[in-house]
Amino acid sequence: MLKDAGLVRDRAVGTRRIYHLDPAGISVLRTQLDRFWAQALTAYKDAVEQPAGEVMTQTHAEPVQQQIVVNAGLERAFALFVERFDAIKPREHNIMAVPIAETVFEPRVGGHIYDRGEDGTQCRWARVLAYEPPNRVVFSWDINGHWQIETDPDKTSEVEVRFIAESADRTRVELEHRNLERHGEGWEAVRDGVGHDAGWPLYLQRYADVVDSEQR
Repeated sequence: MLKDAGLVRDRAVGTRRIYHLDPAGISVLRTQLDRFWAQALTAYKDAVEQPAGEVMTQTHAEPVQQQIVVNAGLERAFALFVERFDAIKPREHNIMAVPIAETVFEPRVGGHIYDRGEDGTQCRWARVLAYEPPNRVVFSWDINGHWQIETDPDKTSEVEVRFIAESADRTRVELEHRNLERHGEGWEAVRDGVGHDAGWPLYLQRYADVVDSEQR
């Protein structure tokens, strides 16, 4: 059996057969065992470091992706998305206790997107993670599946908006809302909400309307 496995060699010496280890076979076996134990120890380490009460999961949510082409050059398309975000976000998309007076998009990394209520209170529901005009902007989505503010950054998803010039006066805008599984239990509600016709598709259509109104 060991010979068939390539672990030993044999040779005849008179009426006897002498067996000895095959270095090549032993090397292969050692490599396989090292790989096995490395994987086993990594799995053990992950299990030990998993916070108590949490169940390990391999869930990976497919990102919500939308796109639209607007009638504006690249730089103008980017600027209007940021500067006119107040007109893009519907007022009825509100998790505050008071009506929204305005929505502010702070154009810098470390800035926020927030709603200001009519009573002056603020609801910061996104953090600007990347700001690269006129090509892309990335911000977090700090709202959980119960449509409440999530204060743990590790349990938030992110939105990337890319701007690609199709011609001198037309720009394709691609939106990707990813890492939705980070929201944990109930992440499906976030996916269904932002992917619904009244979610990002509505925002992009309102954005296109803003762009068109600027051309008149």
